[in-house]
Amino acid sequence: MGGFQELFRHLEVAYQEVDAVFAVNGLIDMVETPDDVHIREGGDATYAEAFSNKVLHFGLRAATEATWDHFKGSEKHLGNGNIYERTARDLDEPYTIVEEFTKELFSRRSHADIKVKQVIRRYVEPDRDVVIWVARVSPAEIKHKMLSGLTYQLRGYAVTKRSSASTPYDEVSQLQCCSMILLDQDAAMKYGSEDLRALSNFLIASTALKMQAHQDRIESALVERALRRQRT
Repeated sequence: MGGFQELFRHLEVAYQEVDAVFAVNGLIDMVETPDDVHIREGGDATYAEAFSNKVLHFGLRAATEATWDHFKGSEKHLGNGNIYERTARDLDEPYTIVEEFTKELFSRRSHADIKVKQVIRRYVEPDRDVVIWVARVSPAEIKHKMLSGLTYQLRGYAVTKRSSASTPYDEVSQLQCCSMILLDQDAAMKYGSEDLRALSNFLIASTALKMQAHQDRIESALVERALRRQRT
């Protein structure tokens, strides 16, 4: 577990702060909204946040299981890059996975090779499911930008809950995702504002692609399962 203890501490803090995070970005009150990914940024380009809200026309139990199946597997890494190698293992603790992987990360115009240590945990609550992942990423070398050695922390949430749009005859769920990127504090001292902005823009674009992929793959899995049940 070398190198993961700090991530476990970040994980517990992230869980304690989930409601505060969703209150600030407005997800806590969202119901019927466009599926677009929304972006919030810090003024100094060292912080960025992407979030999305999607209504799933499936019951809560089916939606929570499809969401966890997505995040515990390898498909969650798709949508914004290709995995070179990956090791993952379940821990004795319920719904907890640790991963190490290397990946080619891309946005629409740039590429970067990254190494990642990540912890993922599912928290099952009476009225919702909360999947949280925290990661340490290094280096972030954008080809042609040469920001080698710049590291950052990633915190992500996927909350699945019963939507208030549900009726007594039709249960509807909501999938709400949020990813928070925090560059190391010394980044602003090591790199100029132009390089920081280039990195921030790259990470924002890449994160938005990945978040859209989360939504699409989870919804597709739900549709496929429903079709299989109809055929049997």
